Amino acid sequence: MLMQFLWKYIGDLVGKGLEWYIILEFILYSIPYLIPRALPLAVLLSTIMVFGNLGERYELVAMKSAGISLVKAMRPMLYTMMIIAGIAFYSSNVLIPRANLSWGALFYDVTNKKPALNIQDGIFFTELRGFAIRVGHKHDDNQTLDEVLIYAKSGKSGVTNVVIAKTGNMVMTEDKRFLKLTLFDGKRYEEMVGAANYSKTYPHNTMEFKKYNMAIDMSELELTRSNPEMFKDNYEMLNLSEIVVRVDSFEVLIDQKTAFLREYLTSYFRIPQDSTVKQYDFSNLDKGKTYREYLASSIDSMNIETPPLLIEEDPIQPKGKKGLLKPKPKPPTSRKVNMTELVESANQSTRNLHRIVENASNDVRKMQERKRRYATQWHKKFTLAFSCLLLLFIGAPIGAIIRKGGFGTPMIISILLFILFFILQTVGEKLAREGVLEVWAGSWFSPMIFVPLAVFLTYKSNTESMLFDSEAYRKMFKKINIFQRQHDGK
Repeated sequence: MLMQFLWKYIGDLVGKGLEWYIILEFILYSIPYLIPRALPLAVLLSTIMVFGNLGERYELVAMKSAGISLVKAMRPMLYTMMIIAGIAFYSSNVLIPRANLSWGALFYDVTNKKPALNIQDGIFFTELRGFAIRVGHKHDDNQTLDEVLIYAKSGKSGVTNVVIAKTGNMVMTEDKRFLKLTLFDGKRYEEMVGAANYSKTYPHNTMEFKKYNMAIDMSELELTRSNPEMFKDNYEMLNLSEIVVRVDSFEVLIDQKTAFLREYLTSYFRIPQDSTVKQYDFSNLDKGKTYREYLASSIDSMNIETPPLLIEEDPIQPKGKKGLLKPKPKPPTSRKVNMTELVESANQSTRNLHRIVENASNDVRKMQERKRRYATQWHKKFTLAFSCLLLLFIGAPIGAIIRKGGFGTPMIISILLFILFFILQTVGEKLAREGVLEVWAGSWFSPMIFVPLAVFLTYKSNTESMLFDSEAYRKMFKKINIFQRQHDGK
């Protein structure tokens, strides 16, 4: 498992010029990550081997003849597995998150580190900022160079310095901060960017040399270490209490997003007035859609022909006095509405609302998926400890039934069962993250399937069932053949 893990990231380690202790640190941080995968397999294999050896040497038969049942014989191993389960829970809750946090920070630094100084013949080395170095040939001592060409950049002006030399020598300083280049028999070309009227005259300086010394800063090729707290938000790097805080935060964000969307859409959609409906279902927006308020405001904003306001005196007031003015009711045909513009405006509003709802739904869906990932990780810290106890009640009965010790048969059976357990666990977690199953059901999907198997195997082993005895199945098939022959004879 460790080699598989290393081969997965070997491409990010090779060619970076990493020190041996950095690679060792990378490996040590990755070991706790393998505990959830290696520990269940180790428990299953060890229990099958132990009880397989006891059965093969007829020690289980002696125990049962003395009145010691299989469950009672498993009691010392059960106590040991409880201790291992406690260690597994501590590892998944404390050790693994801390190791993942340190490993994630180191992996980020390694992947962002520039390759080590590796100048090859005829290829420009451009990993040093502001320099491009090409050599015609580099000798076996990794110091002597032929046909050296160096381009140097200065700020935003591009390439302003060019150095050409027939031969040269490169040496790293003791602290590996600088690369010292000693060049022989060459020329140096420099553009005078700071000179007056440079854009018109383009002044430059050319110098021939017999010997020329250069020092290039190599500090940017060193490995810089980041603060691990920068990667604290990853769900694999949190303990139980921190995961609970993250899940609560996602629930608050989802509620706020939904409430804001509901408040924004209230003026566009008819909310059911039925007292039994506590919350409007925004998945059925088309059923309650109305544009009465929107159309009313749209009509007033359009250029619509309307007659002037008619004013008349109040007949109740006596003549000679200034009467109270009141508007005369508008005729039904006073508005001439452009229905084409009205329909187009309604369609545009529909498209805008659809985009708003779709974007909000995508945001909520992503937050729900992230919340389910954190919640699944919370359950995984318990499933690892429970799996150690569960696989004890699967491996011990199988070992007692098959009565085979050593590494052969137990190894094959344990690997097959572990592959099945791991596949079911992976499928359950994926269904939980996608929302197909509840988080608890997806996280405990594999243990829930293996619990009946453990009960069945323990019962069969306690009753001395010949479940894996090929001879018993051969005899059973012979009896079936006998009955078949008798039936054919009749």
